[in-house]
Amino acid sequence: MTRNDNEGFEFVKEGGMLMSHHRLNLLSIHEAIDMLGVSRSTFDRWRKQKQLPFTKLGKEILIDKAELERWIKHHSSGIAQPAFVSGMNPAVNLQEPRTITVGYQSGYAHVWTALIMKELGWFEEELSVISSERIGQVKWVDAANGPELVKGMIGGHVQIASLGDYPIALSSSLAQLLPAFQSVLLAFDGKSPHGHGISLVVRKGIQIRDASDISGLKLSTVAQSSSGYRLSKLMNAVGGSHNQIMHQAMDASMSGIAQRQIEGSVMTEPYLSLVQYHGTGQVFFQEGLGEDYLTGIVAEESWAGQNRPIIVAYLKAHIRVHELMRKEPAKAAKIIARIKGIPGEVVTRVLGKIRWDAALYRKDIGTLKVLKQENARVEGGLFVNNGEIKYSSEYLNQAIKSLNLPLPDDSLLAGEWGQEQLY
Repeated sequence: MTRNDNEGFEFVKEGGMLMSHHRLNLLSIHEAIDMLGVSRSTFDRWRKQKQLPFTKLGKEILIDKAELERWIKHHSSGIAQPAFVSGMNPAVNLQEPRTITVGYQSGYAHVWTALIMKELGWFEEELSVISSERIGQVKWVDAANGPELVKGMIGGHVQIASLGDYPIALSSSLAQLLPAFQSVLLAFDGKSPHGHGISLVVRKGIQIRDASDISGLKLSTVAQSSSGYRLSKLMNAVGGSHNQIMHQAMDASMSGIAQRQIEGSVMTEPYLSLVQYHGTGQVFFQEGLGEDYLTGIVAEESWAGQNRPIIVAYLKAHIRVHELMRKEPAKAAKIIARIKGIPGEVVTRVLGKIRWDAALYRKDIGTLKVLKQENARVEGGLFVNNGEIKYSSEYLNQAIKSLNLPLPDDSLLAGEWGQEQLY
């Protein structure tokens, strides 16, 4: 039996005693998984094969933090050092040379593919297929935003990353400025046409009759992000001042709208649907923010070339998750709702609005190219005024072939998105 008190502590009633997990230094499964940076399947395997310590209270599995720290120190040659372990030298790199770090953003619906993949352990499953020996330990990093993952790729700390269109363009520009870093787009993830999936949210009760009405509003957005780029573009169009834009996380913006601290923000899903679900905001300009909203999978080019089987394994899992989201949305929604604490009906609605298709369309590469060119004018030093976006269809085609799916006719599909979402 569990309940939450007003302080946010979780309690378990066991043997007539009411005890706080946090006060007893106990972690939930998801807290432990996030700290370890692994998938649920890896966590369960460690419990069975490596005696990872746990306590069972009724049906709930809890992990003593101190015991977990001791276990990590004992097995530290096999996993990355979590930030919470005390008494360890942070300068010591405990990662194995073959550790594969996947960066994702669980807060953004268009890249929920990685969140489901982590939970189901499908990347690790595909890795086990290509070699009887362990290729490497998979570490999952849940980042607050795309630029954080781009920084991780440049530093060599992230090998595969799920990014929005602005960070994809940013990584392409930085590759032209940093000779040792060359990013390559491997596949697309969630896609939405025009302003769908990323739009302006204004606090409920504020009247917007014309686009120019937003020029006097107190607005917020995530810095150097897909939403931030679109808000800057919108403000330029209506003659608004960029000084009135506050930079903060999207969670903070949603909370700020609800608490009447700000008047609006450009948001992505699931935030668009959540503000409507809770009745705190209204969505504008779904058709007026211009280009399609795209997300995709990016890696450092030389690492990808040297680790082709790993990239192909990831893209196979990526395609499999897309098929699950298209054909069994209720199952996918249940996983996401449980992990993120979002109402299941909202998750289901959001999943149905997004095109889950990894296929590389010529129009999508063109959209990224235009975005990069526009940002070269707006952002100055951050973007190089060269519209080329480096991509490779070889890895995706190999993954498609391995899954016995029909190969595309060309490396880049022509025309508009087909009605059928292929991969």
